[in-house]
Amino acid sequence: MPLINLIQEQRLARKRNEARARSFFLVFVGSAVASVGGFGFFWLQSESLTREKSQLEAQIHKSAPLVKQIDEYKAKYAELSPRLKTLEDAQTVSSRWGRIMTHISRQTPKPTWLTAMRVQSNDSTKPINLSVIGVSPGQEPVSEFILRLQNCADLENVTLKYSQEKMMQFTKAVEFEVTADIVGTADAKPKEETLEGEVKAK
Repeated sequence: MPLINLIQEQRLARKRNEARARSFFLVFVGSAVASVGGFGFFWLQSESLTREKSQLEAQIHKSAPLVKQIDEYKAKYAELSPRLKTLEDAQTVSSRWGRIMTHISRQTPKPTWLTAMRVQSNDSTKPINLSVIGVSPGQEPVSEFILRLQNCADLENVTLKYSQEKMMQFTKAVEFEVTADIVGTADAKPKEETLEGEVKAK
């Protein structure tokens, strides 16, 4: 009996060893397959990224002349911008003066003669001031002239500076001066000055 039990134990031990060996083998094979699969996945990803990189580099190379041309256009625009602004400002000023002169020539009452015009600008943050000097046979045409100037969209703050009787050869006349601010001729105040003014006002 002891001999039979020993043989039986040896058989069982051998079977356990064989089962353990098969388990280790399967684990090894599984690990190997997983490693190969992972390597294949990363290799495919690497190939895909390499192709994408090559495509992007090709697109960049293809777009390089266009980008260079755009940069050249930007440089030319930056160079011409001050000139364009000067031209636009000159056109704006010319158009404004054209409208003002047309309005004055058409809206001056018939018995009134304009003898002088001058402009004054001591502060760039304030509008340019226009002075119109003239002669009229009475006060009524002067008042009418002021009312008509107030209807000019390019003028504001139209006021009578003075009017006085004056002998013109053999007749009496009224000499007058009317002043007005020209709309859109004041430069914007710097932000710091504006903020200081607001603080003082408070």
